[in-house]
Amino acid sequence: MPYHWHEEVELLHVIRGRFRLNLGGKAYLLGQGDTAYIASGLLHGGTPEACEYECVVLDLRLLMRSDDLGRRHIGDLMDGHVAVAPLLGAESELARQTLLPMFDALRSRCDGYTLIALGCLYRFAGEIYRLKAYAPCEQPGGAENRRMLRLKTVFEIIENHYPEPLHLAQLAADVGLTPKYLCRFFREATHRTPVDYIAYYRVEMACYALAVTERNVTEIALDTGFSDLNYFIRCFRKYKGITPGAYRKAVRGHRAGTPRS
Repeated sequence: MPYHWHEEVELLHVIRGRFRLNLGGKAYLLGQGDTAYIASGLLHGGTPEACEYECVVLDLRLLMRSDDLGRRHIGDLMDGHVAVAPLLGAESELARQTLLPMFDALRSRCDGYTLIALGCLYRFAGEIYRLKAYAPCEQPGGAENRRMLRLKTVFEIIENHYPEPLHLAQLAADVGLTPKYLCRFFREATHRTPVDYIAYYRVEMACYALAVTERNVTEIALDTGFSDLNYFIRCFRKYKGITPGAYRKAVRGHRAGTPRS
């Protein structure tokens, strides 16, 4: 899961394995049955480890109606005035009573599943307050806001221009920082350098192309910003542990229903 953010809330549930989630600069390790609450606008990314997981991305305005008695509570969640605990363990009453039935309904797509899911989400919001599973949240100061906006801008540039040459000096100039300072606060937030993250992101985009297109490895390497095939293969092995060709065979075999080695 490359770093990204969105205005919607995201709910992530680990079905099996482990998921290393970086959320707003803090690291969390999710195990089987754990659920993460990712607040609106929060920068996040993660690495699944032999993991199967599912996500729901939710615009909380779906739960807000002009005549709703709970409008203020939903508004506080939307605006970040209350902070929900980001990690809900497998034994969490809040997750077991509300979010797991929601995921079950969405997965099954039974008759009326949308109503079930919507009802679960309303109950989730209500139980947050009943169980006091939140804390009042002060809005970040001006300096911290500017810092996060700059970091988000860097990710936008990488996402939109990863097939092109990307240089640290230009990235820093685009957000009004020195290369040294950009490297420092980028590493604090992601535990990677900008150069390392660019290579990682390009490999992630290559994985997608290997899985869903018939382009050969050389074409995919060039299309994702690698000018040298051997360097692409080295980077791919670094982040995925196998060659691009082996990855394509594994993904195609998994999608066809054969066991993955």
